[in-house]
Amino acid sequence: MLDKLQNIMDAACKWGNKNLGTSIQYPKPTKNSMVSSAFSSGIIGSVMTIYGLLFKNIWVLLFGVLGIISSAFIFGKVKKTIR
Repeated sequence: MLDKLQNIMDAACKWGNKNLGTSIQYPKPTKNSMVSSAFSSGIIGSVMTIYGLLFKNIWVLLFGVLGIISSAFIFGKVKKTIR
Protein backbone atom coordinates (compact mmCIF):
# COMPACT_ATOMS: atom_id res chain seq x y z
CA MET A 1 0.00 0.00 0.00
CA LEU A 2 2.81 2.41 0.80
CA ASP A 3 4.46 1.46 -2.49
CA LYS A 4 1.31 2.53 -4.36
CA LEU A 5 1.28 5.82 -2.46
CA GLN A 6 4.93 6.44 -3.34
CA ASN A 7 4.22 5.68 -7.00
CA ILE A 8 1.28 8.11 -7.01
CA MET A 9 3.42 10.83 -5.42
CA ASP A 10 6.22 10.23 -7.92
CA ALA A 11 3.75 10.48 -10.81
CA ALA A 12 2.29 13.70 -9.38
CA CYS A 13 5.75 15.21 -8.99
CA LYS A 14 6.68 14.22 -12.56
CA TRP A 15 3.44 15.73 -13.86
CA GLY A 16 4.06 18.94 -11.91
CA ASN A 17 7.65 19.14 -13.11
CA LYS A 18 6.62 18.66 -16.74
CA ASN A 19 3.54 20.90 -16.84
CA LEU A 20 4.42 23.59 -14.33
CA GLY A 21 8.14 23.88 -14.98
CA THR A 22 9.15 22.99 -11.42
CA SER A 23 11.80 20.61 -10.11
CA ILE A 24 10.08 18.82 -7.23
CA GLN A 25 11.36 15.44 -6.07
CA TYR A 26 9.45 13.24 -3.65
CA PRO A 27 11.87 11.94 -0.99
CA LYS A 28 11.96 8.19 -0.38
CA PRO A 29 11.79 7.34 3.33
CA THR A 30 14.79 5.58 4.81
CA LYS A 31 14.64 2.62 7.16
CA ASN A 32 15.67 4.76 10.15
CA SER A 33 13.03 7.40 9.45
CA MET A 34 10.32 4.74 9.17
CA VAL A 35 11.39 3.14 12.47
CA SER A 36 11.40 6.50 14.25
CA SER A 37 7.99 7.30 12.76
CA ALA A 38 6.57 3.97 13.97
CA PHE A 39 8.07 4.50 17.43
CA SER A 40 6.76 8.04 17.85
CA SER A 41 3.34 7.11 16.49
CA GLY A 42 3.14 4.23 18.95
CA ILE A 43 4.12 6.39 21.91
CA ILE A 44 1.67 9.17 21.05
CA GLY A 45 -1.09 6.66 20.29
CA SER A 46 -0.52 4.90 23.62
CA VAL A 47 -0.65 8.15 25.56
CA MET A 48 -3.83 9.21 23.77
CA THR A 49 -5.42 5.82 24.39
CA ILE A 50 -4.64 5.95 28.10
CA TYR A 51 -5.93 9.54 28.31
CA GLY A 52 -9.12 8.58 26.48
CA LEU A 53 -9.70 5.64 28.83
CA LEU A 54 -9.02 7.61 32.01
CA PHE A 55 -11.12 10.65 31.14
CA LYS A 56 -13.76 8.79 29.12
CA ASN A 57 -13.17 10.83 25.99
CA ILE A 58 -14.20 8.62 23.06
CA TRP A 59 -12.61 10.75 20.31
CA VAL A 60 -9.20 10.83 21.97
CA LEU A 61 -9.47 7.08 22.55
CA LEU A 62 -10.35 6.52 18.88
CA PHE A 63 -7.42 8.58 17.62
CA GLY A 64 -5.09 6.84 20.07
CA VAL A 65 -6.13 3.42 18.79
CA LEU A 66 -5.70 4.60 15.20
CA GLY A 67 -2.19 5.82 16.11
CA ILE A 68 -1.28 2.42 17.52
CA ILE A 69 -2.66 0.69 14.42
CA SER A 70 -0.67 2.98 12.13
CA SER A 71 2.45 2.33 14.19
CA ALA A 72 2.00 -1.42 13.81
CA PHE A 73 1.40 -1.02 10.07
CA ILE A 74 4.53 1.08 9.56
CA PHE A 75 6.64 -1.28 11.66
CA GLY A 76 5.32 -4.24 9.64
CA LYS A 77 6.36 -2.46 6.45
CA VAL A 78 9.85 -1.89 7.90
CA LYS A 79 10.17 -5.59 8.77
CA LYS A 80 9.21 -6.54 5.19
CA THR A 81 11.83 -4.23 3.71
CA ILE A 82 14.56 -5.61 5.98
CA ARG A 83 14.13 -9.15 4.64
